[in-house]
Amino acid sequence: MLHSLLPAKFVPGRLVWTSSKCPECDRQFVIAAGFMSLPHYCVLETGEIKQGLMCFCSTSCLLRWEQPSMLGLMH
Repeated sequence: MLHSLLPAKFVPGRLVWTSSKCPECDRQFVIAAGFMSLPHYCVLETGEIKQGLMCFCSTSCLLRWEQPSMLGLMH
């Protein structure tokens, strides 16, 4: 699983200091202080598992978001 403590590597400079809402806990945070990852998610309409670049407020929220079966050897 791709992850980085440097959101500026993935987000354009003009956006890195904007606020975002964590997809796991709904907390507002500045993207530059967040944690980027390429987690799995389920498309509700089809049940298909996909991956997408997302920014979380913390590594704890990322680990709560990701399904344990997708963490592989980390779990």
